[in-house]
This record gives sequence, structure tokens and C-alpha cells, in this order.
Amino acid sequence: MDFWNEKRVRLANPKAKLYNFYEGWNSKGIKITHSSFEDGNIAIVRLGEETIGITEQNLEKVFDKASALVCTKAERFWELNIPIIEVPDLSKSVIYFAKFIRRVFKGKVIATTGSSGKSTVTKMFYDVLEPYGVSSNLNQANTTWGISWNMSNFSVHVPYWAIETSLGGGMTRNSLLTRPDYAVVTNVAPVHLKEHQSLEDIARNKAKIFDAVPPTGVAVIYREMQYYNIIENAAKEKNLKIITVGESDNADIKIETGEKNIIHLPGKDCIMNSFLPRHLVLDMAFVLAVINDMKLPVEDAVERLNRFQALAGRGEIFKGKIQKDREIVLVDEAFNANPLSMRAALEGFAKMFGGADKSRVLILGDMAEGGPQTIQHHIALADVIEKVQPSKVLLCGKEMKVLWEVIKDKYSGAWYPEYSALNKDILKLIQDGDCVLVKSSHSVQLYKIVSYLKLLMSKYNEPV
Repeated sequence: MDFWNEKRVRLANPKAKLYNFYEGWNSKGIKITHSSFEDGNIAIVRLGEETIGITEQNLEKVFDKASALVCTKAERFWELNIPIIEVPDLSKSVIYFAKFIRRVFKGKVIATTGSSGKSTVTKMFYDVLEPYGVSSNLNQANTTWGISWNMSNFSVHVPYWAIETSLGGGMTRNSLLTRPDYAVVTNVAPVHLKEHQSLEDIARNKAKIFDAVPPTGVAVIYREMQYYNIIENAAKEKNLKIITVGESDNADIKIETGEKNIIHLPGKDCIMNSFLPRHLVLDMAFVLAVINDMKLPVEDAVERLNRFQALAGRGEIFKGKIQKDREIVLVDEAFNANPLSMRAALEGFAKMFGGADKSRVLILGDMAEGGPQTIQHHIALADVIEKVQPSKVLLCGKEMKVLWEVIKDKYSGAWYPEYSALNKDILKLIQDGDCVLVKSSHSVQLYKIVSYLKLLMSKYNEPV
């Protein structure tokens, strides 16, 4: 049975006025975009200069699926003859829905934040907890509004919620929304830096994930992150239990990578797949730290993690022909990039596809919004690229030009100011047997090159 009924809508939004409701009405939750709309959702509809919700034009695309509308002027929609929830403020109404369902939910909430890895860790939590029952925002809608409408669609009948949360909308606000029992901080890196904002500022903001964690809650923290002391002190101020994860002997949960990948839990060593890159082993360690603390079967979790499939744009691997006589391996990391995640992706790519028998091609785009140190961050990639020993390096974006000037005499390849020119040349640049890594910030649009190569794979790899 869907969670929302007329009584719960009124309780969640006490200042709302409800029209056209009928006995037995119910809904699965709200949506603020038309692209993700499902049958039975409540449509948040924006008017005029309002910034949250589905536009009146796009409402036509989802009207036949909508169970009700939320808006600030009910009279605009009288003729539709549909249940209407009139609210004083759309933004606040979205949050009210989330806060209400969180008060009702009695299970455990795991919230994950960090400059990189949070989407992957959240997906891992989902995979591991799926046999028990879990709801999650796997669509990476991790701002206040994304978390809110996702939570309104969560089930209160499962024992676990796994939520990815970012700084979008404010970390304190997001902590108050989710009220996590377990708060995971994967790392801190220079990404989305605002003017005059430092990495230390990012660490302090990330630490606010603990603001609404109850005294019985647990903080799970990467031990070797920059400004670890800031994150740790914030957890200590809330009297939280702290579990650290890392490679040093100081970490409670220690990972070992190399010829073997091992996650050392207290009294138990977990053997992970040997081909996994270091950053994925570390992500898995965050998950096992929580699973072990919740006293769930670790062996089952290890088995599921060893079958983990990465998210689109975050490490998905494809193998196939892009022409009748040309087959490649494609690693899709085109969703996001910062200095930390770029280094991790390059190191992981080298581990998975290393060796003299493999030809490695790097297609790298700008690490956007890196702040005043962005030039240095891009130049610093030269040392990591050298460890990969690529056969070709293709760089894209205005920020990558400085890196190309440093490495152009050492590697075959080219620099392109924007993706379309690179996409035009791509079939001239990739050879049969190449292992190709695509990594960039989303704004560079290298995901379109990934889409093009996948389209070719679907064309030349159809079953006979």
C-alpha cells in the first residue's frame, strides 16, 4: 500500500489547503521533475519565477500519471479536476514531506557524503542490504530537494535507508532531514570550491553531516583524508562512536591492496576480488565497517560486493566492437572529476589493465570548479599518468591545456578545446585492442563520447 494518504499529507503540511480529495486516495510520493515521474506520484508544479518543481508546460507530459498536484495557486488548475495540495511555499513543502516520513520510519538510516565515492558507496550499501529491504536515492539526487523527494518515495516497511548527501542545500539541513544513524565521510577534496573557499572550509561543511546524528549514532571516517582532525572532532563533539577506515595501522578497518585485496575487520579478514582498484576496495571497506557494526553477516556482504556493478559514469566497464574489426574495453568515469577521484581512477585503471600486453588510452577532461589551485591540480596529473604508461593521451577542455603542454613531448595524443572536435576524431584515435579510460567533470560532456562508443558497440555486437 502506498504510504501517503489524505491524513498524512495534512500532517506533513499543516498549512496546506486540500481540494478534490476523495475517500481512499493514496500516493507513493512526490516528484519535482517530469523526467523521473512514475504512476501515482504527486507532481510539484512551479509557477512564474518559482524554482522548484515541474513547469506547467511539462505537466502535460506527466498529468495522466499524477495522483495529485502541489502548487501555490490552486485556482490555476481547477479545470483539471485532480486532487490539489495548495501550499504557501513549494520549497518548504518538499522538505515537510521528507521530515514527516522520516519521523515515521523506525529503521536505520545510513547517510554518505564526501568529495568523491559517495554515489558508489551508497550503491554498494543498496546492493548489500537489498536482501533485507532497503530504500535509496540511487539517482544521485543528493541535494536537499533531491533527498527530500526521494525520501517521500521511500518505503517505511524496510529496515534500512541508504542516502547519498552532498553540500547542496546545506549539510546541516540535509543532516536534519535524514537524521542518520550511521554517517559516512569518504574523503575531502578540492571540488566545487567557491571564491575564497578553502579545502579546510569543505572539511568543516562535510563534518556537519553529524549535526543531527543521535547520541547512539556512528561516524565512519576515512583515516587518511586531509583535515581528518576536523571531521573527527565534529564526531567527538556529538559523542558519536567513531570507526576509521584506511590503509594505515591507525585505522580501525584497514585495507590492503596489491597482489591481493584484503579488508581487515576486527578478528576477520575479508578477501576481495584481486582486480579491484584501490578506491573501490576502500569504498567497500566503508560498507563492511557498517555491516560489521550492525552485526549483519559479513560473508554475505563480501559475496555481494565482489559482484558489484559500478554506476553509469562512475566506473562502468564495457567491452565490445566499435567497428567490425575493432574491439575495445571502455571504462566510463565521465560523470565527475576532482583531483582525488582523477588520481584514484588513473591508479585503478593501471591496476586493472596494466601490463606490456595491453594498450591503454586516456581520454581526460577538465576537473571543473577546482578553485584557485586548479592549474596546479591539472599539472600534477602528469606524475600519475606516467604510472599508467599510456599508449595515447587525449585531453579535452581549457583547463587541460596546461597539462598537455607538460606532457605533449612524451606521449602520442592531442589536446582538444571541447568534446565535439574530439568526438569527430575518436574513431581515428582508438585502435583494436585498446583499453580506454574516459574521466572528466560532467560539464566537459565527455559522457557524450561514451554514449557514442556504446552506440557503436550496440550496432556491431548484436546477436546473430
